[in-house]
Amino acid sequence: MCDKTKSILQVAVAIPVRETFHYAIPDRLSSQAEVGRRVMVPFRNRKVTGYILNKEEGGQGFELKEILDVLDPEPLFHHGLVPFFKWMADYYLYPLGRLIQSALPGGLNVSTFKTARITEKGKAVLALMPTHSEEKRALNWIKEHPDKKIPFAFEAGLLFQKKGWVVVDEKIRRSRTGPLMRKFVRAKDGLELDRLLTEKPGLLGAKNEMVFLEGILTSDGLPLRDISSQFANGAYLVRKWKKRGVLETYEAPVFRDPTGKEISPTRVPAQLYDQQREVLAVIKAGIEKGSFSTSLLHGVTGSGKTEVYYRAIEHAIQRGRQAILMVPEIALAIYVEGMFRSRLGEKVAVFHSGLSEGERYDQWMSMARGEVDLVIGARSALFAPFPRLGLIIVDEEHDSSYKQEEGARYQARDAAVMRGKMEKALVLLGSGTPSVQSFYNARTGRYQMLTMPDRIESRPLPRVEVIDMKGIAEGSEKEGILSPLLREAMESALGEGKQVMLFLNRRGFNRVCLCRSCGQPVRCSNCDIALTYHLRENRLACHYCGFHCGPRESCPSCGHEDLKAYGFGTERLEKALRELYPDKSIARMDRDSTRRKGHALRLIKRFSRQEIDILVGTQMITKGYDFPNVTLVGVIAADFLLGFPDFRAGERTFQILSQVAGRAGRGDHQGRVIVQTFNPEHYAISTARDHDYEGFFEREKALREQLGYPPFSFLACLRLQGNDKRKTAETAQRMGEIMVGILRRWPKRGEKIRVLGPVEAPLSKLKGKHRWQIFVKSQGAALLHHFLGEVEGLSKGIITSSGVNLIIDVDPYQML
Repeated sequence: MCDKTKSILQVAVAIPVRETFHYAIPDRLSSQAEVGRRVMVPFRNRKVTGYILNKEEGGQGFELKEILDVLDPEPLFHHGLVPFFKWMADYYLYPLGRLIQSALPGGLNVSTFKTARITEKGKAVLALMPTHSEEKRALNWIKEHPDKKIPFAFEAGLLFQKKGWVVVDEKIRRSRTGPLMRKFVRAKDGLELDRLLTEKPGLLGAKNEMVFLEGILTSDGLPLRDISSQFANGAYLVRKWKKRGVLETYEAPVFRDPTGKEISPTRVPAQLYDQQREVLAVIKAGIEKGSFSTSLLHGVTGSGKTEVYYRAIEHAIQRGRQAILMVPEIALAIYVEGMFRSRLGEKVAVFHSGLSEGERYDQWMSMARGEVDLVIGARSALFAPFPRLGLIIVDEEHDSSYKQEEGARYQARDAAVMRGKMEKALVLLGSGTPSVQSFYNARTGRYQMLTMPDRIESRPLPRVEVIDMKGIAEGSEKEGILSPLLREAMESALGEGKQVMLFLNRRGFNRVCLCRSCGQPVRCSNCDIALTYHLRENRLACHYCGFHCGPRESCPSCGHEDLKAYGFGTERLEKALRELYPDKSIARMDRDSTRRKGHALRLIKRFSRQEIDILVGTQMITKGYDFPNVTLVGVIAADFLLGFPDFRAGERTFQILSQVAGRAGRGDHQGRVIVQTFNPEHYAISTARDHDYEGFFEREKALREQLGYPPFSFLACLRLQGNDKRKTAETAQRMGEIMVGILRRWPKRGEKIRVLGPVEAPLSKLKGKHRWQIFVKSQGAALLHHFLGEVEGLSKGIITSSGVNLIIDVDPYQML
């Protein structure tokens, strides 16, 4: 029975269950069991990791299982984050324990494994077994490896245990990540060098021994590796003086610094411009109120938003509050971090998936301990364990990378608004091309609208020219990629010593290899997608699952040797440019060229130092970088996104064109942007050409209102995927019938919900899984969640028996 005088823990377990569970605390762990620590708990017939959400005084009068162990020496998050975690799990329909697990630094996960020990009965049976039997081999392995992880099927171990031959046990495999421990050397307390040498004359043998001793005796402790690098005989000297009772060694944690060097010293502006001062005054007033509010900062590219961010963060810190600055790309996080650290000192953390597990752990713990005031990072920075959070900034808030597409499918921008509400913090959403949803919220008064319509120093916006590529025939490799006007503009800019950026949102060399006999492309064996040819690796590759193979000489569909490569990507563009400008420095920035850690930052540094003349890249180069020497930007295929089956296709096209255009003309010379397209009349392209966000918004708003898409509805996608094509299709149809049946029972509420589908997904096969999807539109968020809860409950039996996986994506951004 549970003792009423003992405390009870509410625990979220890191397995696919929505509920939380209560556990008792054994006396030996009572002082360690705090909110925010991980615990090992028994769950059904196994041991799992859990997270302490609450500690309640007094038992409840019924039997509770006890926690088995506390896994952390200190809390990983504070109690104020618990309501936010719970809201996230409820809104995005994701298990709470799994959500917390994904928020915490990688490498902290704890797993269990089965071991076995042979019994006396087992030893006797072993001696009588046939020499080459499978049972003998397995039992003999257990005998020779007691308490080691069983390497064969666990069913055999259970069978042996049932017969009394072995005793099976479960052991915990500890996390891989924790403090990085290093060996240090220090002098024992009370020792003085002069007195030491007086009492023990003649002990100095080596020439550098006096310098060695002075260094250690005048310090609080030196890393052994530093001593060994400074003194060739350092290890010997440490052993010598340790043996004589003068020195001692010990282990202590050291900090893994992931930041590297800053790109360049940051110049602090002598004064702010009028529009910056006006916006900053409003933000400061909001911070001083200490209450929740959300503002949308609509500032054109080059208007000085980053300086406003810095001053707002500085003001929050001066008021004793902490701040989160979220940016959409890891490379941009590192770029911005250099500027802020140069001005705010060491009270800055950086947190993103590009760090090693150890670096993420160190950064997280420095936040949890309150050692930093600001964290800069991608969407995962949203979960920073700050107890005094006063300001959240989401830069480039329109960017689709804020939407998590695996695991807990949350939208970090929207979740940031909710966290700000829960912690009474000011939320600032910044963008030169706001999302339609955020701009609509500002227009309707839900958010406060702040505007900075001019570039700093009254610099003009770049001149944008649109080239209709329908009139340009594709001849040689370079024609059809670069129009004559773009080539002429590049030669002019390069001749003046300026830099050029070329944007193409397609990786690889050729986009598709088609058979000219049957018309079929060479497809991925795991996905319903054509393979892209990569010249450097000389292989065809899938950008979704990673499958790759060598170039094909014959068609996999019909066998004819009549394949031809079509289309182009960044790799082919780079090759064409090297042939056109052999004396110029050319670099490519995309996921293929920046896989190694730190490579993206090195490219940015080189381009910033003007060591690169032409930078070719995908969306990675469209972010908020400031390169004053760039006067020309070329957009190679502006309408690439317009063909996607996605209601946001026009919005994404406008945003990308405007953002990449914003990289030009940030110095003393006006920028020039040349946009190549086959759809010059499309409103997303024409309004981007005219820098007309308002005109784009009105067209897009009218279209979405007519079709009932967000922000005029709430959307969810139910995606079904399975190994068997027929079963997946049948399960999707049955799911659709269940949903229609629910709506029939809701004569009034059902009118506010529309079910679209089920239909086969545009990417009907991905990573070996066949895919169907159903979209749900609702006039209210609460009604949508209630409906999804009903659907999930009624379909559980169907999903379990069919072997098909159901993924519920609330507020989806990926329509494929």
